[in-house]
Amino acid sequence: MTIRKGPLSGVRIIDLTQAHAGPFGTMLLGDLGAEIIKIESPVGDILRFGHKKVSLKLYYTLALNRNKKSIVLDLGSELGKKAFYDLVKISDVVISNNRAGVPTRQGTDFDTIKKVNPRIIRCNISGYGERGPYADFPSYDIVACGHSGILSISGEEGRPPVIPGGIALADMSGGIFGAFSVLAALVKRSRDLKGMNVETNLLDCLLLFQQTMFQHYYLTGKVPGPQGNKHFMVSPYGVYSTKKGYITFGPSDTSKVIRIVGLERILKDERFKDTESRIENREAFDKLFEKALRKKTADEWIRIFRDENDIACGPVKNYDEVAVDPQVLHNNMIWEMEAGGEKYKTIGSVFKMPDEIEGTPDPPPDLGEHTCLILSDLLNYSEKQIKEILAENEKALPRLKKSMKRIF
Repeated sequence: MTIRKGPLSGVRIIDLTQAHAGPFGTMLLGDLGAEIIKIESPVGDILRFGHKKVSLKLYYTLALNRNKKSIVLDLGSELGKKAFYDLVKISDVVISNNRAGVPTRQGTDFDTIKKVNPRIIRCNISGYGERGPYADFPSYDIVACGHSGILSISGEEGRPPVIPGGIALADMSGGIFGAFSVLAALVKRSRDLKGMNVETNLLDCLLLFQQTMFQHYYLTGKVPGPQGNKHFMVSPYGVYSTKKGYITFGPSDTSKVIRIVGLERILKDERFKDTESRIENREAFDKLFEKALRKKTADEWIRIFRDENDIACGPVKNYDEVAVDPQVLHNNMIWEMEAGGEKYKTIGSVFKMPDEIEGTPDPPPDLGEHTCLILSDLLNYSEKQIKEILAENEKALPRLKKSMKRIF
């Protein structure tokens, strides 16, 4: 593996996560230079399919697990559990994404592992929280989106709720805030040298993402419905069709926008004279506004609005267009990596620290790729001990395959 330098260099993290939320969070910490040791069961992460390094079946693995080492341990066996505790002794953080109670049953909870390493930081990302009426319930991204209210405000009025862009908002936010919590705990430990337990959950993360919507709800008492492509407090705002293509508008000098499209006359109309009246009569206003926009293409309007008048607007690009976008490429957000002799592209890191982050990112590891290396080099296990653990892993396979729940 490449030795990467970053602000978290020297921080060793044991990654017990799988699926999406946890692996995304640990990937972010790895991008910052932390050493990530991903412990997988003998059957692997539930989103790890197949063995070929680069394939469609492995797209979750390719997307979420760069800069990690993979060790296979059966935490249900004595040997596997001992190896885990030996790793805890020499690590800084343990992260998982399990429902409440699972870490305790596994013996990986904070109260247990702090006896092994009092300076350890323990983070768990759950669905609903570690306590409370729903703590024991299973949850995934879509479940959290429904429970948190996000789906109730997504989509168009009179139509079924829509998953926002097909993006795993709950999982991504859980990973981000889980990583954020770990960073805060590391700062605290640098002062008092004490470990700590940190928790976050998908439900809370999505509630925080809706901070402004809930604030409006609490101030007005009005339950918001589907928001579509518009903003409940600004008009014009959102996505509009043009002669060719779509254009997006952010909060700007709305009167100026209206004048530029040639609708200055409607500013004298009581229905459209200000933002409040346009919101109240949004359907009528949008019909007039889009009719004016259809006189030119999206590209033509963007030149007029953004380039000539400094108004925040832009195109709606598809993935083919984003992949060659000059600003995206300038930001080094498309990485070309290699795994198993095959090249592939992936989205890069958001952290821009040219004086701090150095080195080439490593591709996601094969299942158990670093098992022997970690056991021998980090834990100083003998060849006999390593063979015993490998044998335990092999013995556990039939049992784990039988009980494993594959998502797809």
